Amino acid sequence: MKNKFLFPLSIGLSDGIITALILASGGILAHNGISIFLAFKISFGSAFAGTFSYFIAQYAGLNEELHRTALQLNLRSTSYLLKGKLGDRIFLESIAGSLMAALCGFAGALIPLLSSLIIKNNIIIPLAFSYISLGVLGLFISKTTAGSAKLWVLIMILIGIIVTVAGFYLKLIV
Repeated sequence: MKNKFLFPLSIGLSDGIITALILASGGILAHNGISIFLAFKISFGSAFAGTFSYFIAQYAGLNEELHRTALQLNLRSTSYLLKGKLGDRIFLESIAGSLMAALCGFAGALIPLLSSLIIKNNIIIPLAFSYISLGVLGLFISKTTAGSAKLWVLIMILIGIIVTVAGFYLKLIV
């Protein structure tokens, strides 16, 4: 698996940035600002939730692949595969990916939140940091998946803008 950590890296960073935008854009756009304590709380919450979501999805997906492979090989059951080395590798790979997704989710959420502390009540800096970060992530994904760089960058930035608008109207944290 050449790009084994592409998925946890991209899901962690994008989830962190998007979670921070949906939660904090109401306060940022209303010029209320975000405290450093709140920035770390949001980042930790984003990483915590993202870690479990990633682990469940990854572990279930790898188990399903193992089950499908066993059926193609006309094996009666996958239980002995899960109890052996393959089962251990699936579990450890899911744990390693979860830890990477957690770190990236935490860092991703800190990007817009800590950047809002550079100049208080300045909405341009955190939004610019967020959209640039999402654009760079889109560029990275396009390079590793041989996709269109312009399309990936545009999609990631548009997602950021949509989430910002939704967060502004929801005003989850003001």
